[in-house]
Amino acid sequence: MKELEKTKRISISAVLFLLVVVISLLTFRKPQYSFTNNTAKTLEFISNKSYILSISEFEQIKDQASVIIDVRSNFDFSKGHIEKAINIPLSQLLDKSSIDLLTGSSSQNPAILYGKTPEEANAAFMLLYQLGNEDIKVLSVATYYDDKQFHVKNIEIGKAKVNYATTMEKAMIQPVKKVVVKPAPKPVKKKVVVQPKKKKKMPEGGC
Repeated sequence: MKELEKTKRISISAVLFLLVVVISLLTFRKPQYSFTNNTAKTLEFISNKSYILSISEFEQIKDQASVIIDVRSNFDFSKGHIEKAINIPLSQLLDKSSIDLLTGSSSQNPAILYGKTPEEANAAFMLLYQLGNEDIKVLSVATYYDDKQFHVKNIEIGKAKVNYATTMEKAMIQPVKKVVVKPAPKPVKKKVVVQPKKKKKMPEGGC
């Protein structure tokens, strides 16, 4: 009887395990998006090509841009924004509607991103570029409010002095050198010479 009960328990456990596996396979979903451009290609792009726009360059092409994207929060956007800009916060950048807008445009003109700082817009750029959207520019500005007025200030960004893609490739090719740590030399004990104390002479003379 005990062996029969044990066999039943094992059978029930096996059936439950198979059900879990089947349910997992049926409910498994492939990732919605996959990266097209790897990290090395992205680093090479940002090192060798000009994807950053100054305000003066932006003024020349703003009417030709396919879309101007403000990546700040909805609250910041509501307080003020660049004319004709569309608000897509960083947290909503991977929404289907956002991806369709940025990748489904038939225009040959670039999309232009801006945020509170160039770094904020650059974070959105890196993500979209790796997803395969290579026709993007970043507006190199800082946005702020003063006396309830929306202001846009140009930020000068210097070109990278180092080609990071090449540096990474060299680092991957070169073998790692073993570092040999030499033990610290043992301290030399100094011999202490004990000198005998000189006996005091008894005072001469007397009564």
